[in-house]
Amino acid sequence: MSARHFDSHDKILLLQHGSTELLALAQRRGVELHKLLSGTSIFEQDLQRPHGRLHHADWLKLLHNCQHQLKSPELPFLLGNAMLNSRYIAVCQSLQYAKNLRQALCHLYYFRHQLFPGLYARLYQQNDHIVIEFKAALGLASQQPFMLTIACSLLLSLIKQQLGSLAGVSVQLQHDSAEHQLWGCELSVNQPCDTLRIPLPLWQHAFHDADAEQFKAARRTCRQLNHVLIKQRGVLESISRLQQRALPQLLSQEQVALALGLSNSALKRLLSRHDTNFARLIDEVRRDAARNLLQQGQYSNRQLALKLGYSDEHNFRRAFKRWTGLIPSSFKGMFHFN
Repeated sequence: MSARHFDSHDKILLLQHGSTELLALAQRRGVELHKLLSGTSIFEQDLQRPHGRLHHADWLKLLHNCQHQLKSPELPFLLGNAMLNSRYIAVCQSLQYAKNLRQALCHLYYFRHQLFPGLYARLYQQNDHIVIEFKAALGLASQQPFMLTIACSLLLSLIKQQLGSLAGVSVQLQHDSAEHQLWGCELSVNQPCDTLRIPLPLWQHAFHDADAEQFKAARRTCRQLNHVLIKQRGVLESISRLQQRALPQLLSQEQVALALGLSNSALKRLLSRHDTNFARLIDEVRRDAARNLLQQGQYSNRQLALKLGYSDEHNFRRAFKRWTGLIPSSFKGMFHFN
């Protein structure tokens, strides 16, 4: 049975799940609608359709057009907040009616394909924090930082609205950007991955607007929307998960193509459209797995090499030095969040 996945040219987004909010923000700043829709397959009349959908490629083009027309660094921050407070997005309504952050984030994780199909996240506990690590589910090109900022802004706005403060919450980014200071929380850059860290005590704090009946009603709407927006994974996420499950073995390109219901040549073309290739994806899966195992602090280099499918410890150490510029023992000592 082939894995269910989507590509950039599948209609997997509702126009009212971010696009209309983005267009409204841009138009209020004087940008004409036809300039914002330029280069997309979206027509003005589509914006009025309750279940009007768009390709993810069109969403990325809209982001590009708005950035180009406005040149406004605060745009993704404003959009994240606008999406959270939109009365048209059931996922976001349910977040605010949840009883606590744990319920809200678990709900968002399950229905994330309705809001952020281009991103996926890994949630785990590290010491006294809950960590949300963000990854690209399909090729986002130059729009990946913009998308990441929207997602983080929505979550940080939720925490501040419902718990009253961002004390102890921190964001770690791979790349630097002065605009991210707009979040008003602790920020560190040049990190190995993009993460949001939330103190564990906040996990169970009651939300200010918690309402069990309203939450159930919004959740029912989310479930109904699953008939329109089928729960699927982005193609890059699907491939990464297939390889993660296979470790320490590595699936061949032919095996992955078969699992996705594609021919080998079709898979090559697909990866090329997402500005990557099969070898690079394998390398990223091993890199992420190595980092996660090192955080556990209980494996020798030899054990790590075996778990990641390397023939010997030397090959693992050489790959790790290429990924991070450090040997594993040095990375383990330096890997922390300020």
